Amino acid sequence: MNTQLFQEGVDRVVVAMSGGVDSSVAALLVHRHGYAALGISMQVWDYRQHGGCGNRATCCSPDDFTDARKVAAAIGIPYYVFDFEQTFRREVIEKFVRTYRIGETPNPCVDCNAKVKFKELRQRAVALGCSHVATGHYARIERQADGYHLTRAIDREKDQTYFLYNLTQAELGQTIFPVGDLTKAEVREIAREAGLVTAEKAESQDICFVSGSVAEFLERHGGSLPHGEIVLRDGSKVGEHEGIDSFTVGQRKGLGLGGNERPLYVLEIDAAANRVIVGHKEELAREGFEVGEISWMSPTISGTAWQSGRIKALAQVRHRHPGVAVEVNEPDDGVCHVSFVDGWATVSPGQACVFYDMQNREVLGGGRIR
Repeated sequence: MNTQLFQEGVDRVVVAMSGGVDSSVAALLVHRHGYAALGISMQVWDYRQHGGCGNRATCCSPDDFTDARKVAAAIGIPYYVFDFEQTFRREVIEKFVRTYRIGETPNPCVDCNAKVKFKELRQRAVALGCSHVATGHYARIERQADGYHLTRAIDREKDQTYFLYNLTQAELGQTIFPVGDLTKAEVREIAREAGLVTAEKAESQDICFVSGSVAEFLERHGGSLPHGEIVLRDGSKVGEHEGIDSFTVGQRKGLGLGGNERPLYVLEIDAAANRVIVGHKEELAREGFEVGEISWMSPTISGTAWQSGRIKALAQVRHRHPGVAVEVNEPDDGVCHVSFVDGWATVSPGQACVFYDMQNREVLGGGRIR
């Protein structure tokens, strides 16, 4: 195991335990390394009131807390449940609903990591006398002479650095990712050997708090939006929609527009006019886009990096996207203009755009697509 995953001089560590196998093994490894580990689960969503998901695994449900408690007992570490529901509702749920309603596509996992797991939890950790927080994220932190560098996990299929781009240098220095040097298969094998109840537990879904469809969730928590028109670029009507919050730029399926010779895609969502604009795939192509709310986490991005006024990077514009080569202009009032270098990718306003080095290994920074 890469010893850079752990640090010297650390005593007490809070381990975020979701009730899944990854965080279970993270807690086990922290304990085995000799740190005084405290297992913490975060109550972020009242499943008794809002319902869970009957056909997919969730995260941080009452059943998950039971599993986490059993794991903590098996390891031999203290375990607590903290109520973060108010923060989660404000920073994640309300933003999730609000973003869809202005015609953009949110990324709640980024907001949960930034505002709950690595802010609220860290504050509780300090209050408990713990200097560091450990999680089951598939990511790695490397300490070098110039600071901390966030790099992709060994298991690229499980890599979660895309959701962590806005961690600060101070936060990176106080964070441990114990499973970053392991594959998922290795994590499960460690759990089996230790007899942990989560060893064979299914993966949790991406949006843990949504029960049913996103459209149903948005209506339940924000009310119905007015119906409107689906139009082509020239304004000609081709259909009707039941609310712009059911669409995202680049979407092809679920448009309800049959009988066309070629597939139609969502090109734009005009919230002011309450219209969804569709067209053919090539109409999604563009030369570049803008990214706001920029966070440059890597020490590599210093004043010298912008000598030419721009840098080259690989831009990952959604989870599972392989990345595309771009040039990023030096930030102007917190906004960067990004130009495609070779090829292009569909960009959806509201989604995270994360910049990696040209080796597609280290996170340089990221922000929100405008």
